[in-house]
Amino acid sequence: MGNQLDEKAVLRAQLTNPRWMTLTLAIICSLFAIFTLLGVFVLFMLSTKDIKPDAIHALQIAKILASVFCVLYAIFALLLFNNYSKLRKGTIVPKMLYFALSIFVILSAANSIFSGQLGGVFLPLIILLFAIKIILDLDKIK
Repeated sequence: MGNQLDEKAVLRAQLTNPRWMTLTLAIICSLFAIFTLLGVFVLFMLSTKDIKPDAIHALQIAKILASVFCVLYAIFALLLFNNYSKLRKGTIVPKMLYFALSIFVILSAANSIFSGQLGGVFLPLIILLFAIKIILDLDKIK
């Protein structure tokens, strides 16, 4: 019985780092979703009167991309908060969410690079490093 308690304590200690990193990622994704939602509202409030058709087309693409990113960040935030609650209880979570988040932030960073916003690359890369660290920490747990 004492050995089983020690195994649970060891497991909780091993899950401490992924747990807090997951909470951090969930908060960051929530903030991204909120700020992107604000950006979507601003994009939809812009007037298209006296604007060239090329600019209107670019604005429509920006509205679509911003809306998609807002929804995806909100979904990732909810899933990360769910993983955080599982990690808090001592349950080992699958790594698939962190792989999906890694792919998403790589695409987000690529979108920032292609749109000429190099400042928008750094936070997705930090999220990517966090996700990789969580994946590696979860791999160490038996």
